Amino acid sequence: MYGFSYIIYTMFFARYLQGEGGFSMEHAGTLWFGVGVVSIVSGFCWGWISDKIGRKYVLVIIYFIQFVCYASFGLFKTPFGFYFSAALFALTSFSIPAVMAATAGDILGSRLAPAAIGFITLFFGIGQVAGPFAAGRIAQAGGSYGPVFIAAGGAALLGAVGSLFLRKKVTDG
Repeated sequence: MYGFSYIIYTMFFARYLQGEGGFSMEHAGTLWFGVGVVSIVSGFCWGWISDKIGRKYVLVIIYFIQFVCYASFGLFKTPFGFYFSAALFALTSFSIPAVMAATAGDILGSRLAPAAIGFITLFFGIGQVAGPFAAGRIAQAGGSYGPVFIAAGGAALLGAVGSLFLRKKVTDG
């Protein structure tokens, strides 16, 4: 769900702001630059938080924040809505890969974690391929990118629900 939803947001962010949000290319680029600067620390911060409260719960929180991020971007076509969404994305953008790597180690142990990360990466890649394809079809059918971001939000919400089913930590043996 992360690969599917995040790629939609990153691929169509500037186009949406320019085409439907009234932003200039420079203004959209400046906002995206700000997102990039803030996002550098997101994986580290959420990884630390997941060490404290647990991987499952942090993934649920992150996915839920991303649900709000994507859905608000598609629903609230105002400067506040755009900046609010961008801030949420910046705070969570690189968190899921970091937390999932730690989760793989927790669940399967250090010996099998690399294989699990490879398996996760396969589905991440499938999501990255399916996301733009679905987004193009949705935008074409609806005549707007707004519904595309709402669909990305739905995928993130599914990720939150799916995270509730993660197993408890196991040890190497």
